[in-house]
Amino acid sequence: MNDASSPAAAAAATPPPRDAAAAAAAQGLPLFFRSIEALDSSVHRMLRRKPRESYQFATGTNAIPIVYGELPRIAQEYPVVFAGDGPNLHLVALVGLTNAENLFVGADGRWQGRYVPAYLRCYPFALARGPEQSLGTFTVAIDRACPEFSNVDGAPLFDTAGEKTAYLNQMLEFLQHYDAQMEQARRFATRIAELGLLVSVNAEARLRNGEQFAMSGLRVIERGALYKLSNEAKLELLDNEMLEMVYHHFASLQAFSQIVDRLAIQRGTSVSDVDPSIKA
Repeated sequence: MNDASSPAAAAAATPPPRDAAAAAAAQGLPLFFRSIEALDSSVHRMLRRKPRESYQFATGTNAIPIVYGELPRIAQEYPVVFAGDGPNLHLVALVGLTNAENLFVGADGRWQGRYVPAYLRCYPFALARGPEQSLGTFTVAIDRACPEFSNVDGAPLFDTAGEKTAYLNQMLEFLQHYDAQMEQARRFATRIAELGLLVSVNAEARLRNGEQFAMSGLRVIERGALYKLSNEAKLELLDNEMLEMVYHHFASLQAFSQIVDRLAIQRGTSVSDVDPSIKA
């Protein structure tokens, strides 16, 4: 599984292990970024953003970081597991069974899920903080290598006076909302870990053509551990609206079979009689 990172606070990101994630991590970049520049009106005065026509940039990963508020919607299509460690523990949606394969990007580059995770809608923008920047201070960064940027076509980022355009202000508002939601997701994940609720599990699937797939080291919330919590701890989760998110996480694991179905279709076969499963 790729341990994907948030587009905010790139310096503190937990590096994903390989492929698209590894390429970014090796250079200290957020997931999918090939280069990073601080957005500057004097340097990028002419820069424009073209409408997205392809999600090919997301093909090389099997996990997308998600934020707190989108968990209920994500849970309907994607299995949600926990990734990272310590302060970088966060939530990710599984989109594939092999490290370099995203089953939700079609051959034509279109996103094939009903819901597009917010992380993908942030790219090629990010909020980055240096080690001395406070929580409310950030630098807007871009992946200048992204082909969606142009000096000719698309929505301008700055006007002729160097002021932010309505488009850029809208994008910044979305990034700030994403950043706040990511912090909330991290607090949720941290509290779940503090309560001792996480357990490592394996995911297994077998196709009729004989191919077998296994993912190890996935971390999920253990139902038994949740039920054994003290009444005080359960009430805390309920009062903080975290218990609802726990059950959305549980429901999301049923979507693992949908991921396997996508893989089988791509391989030109079907799933074997043995049900795909996620087990401790």
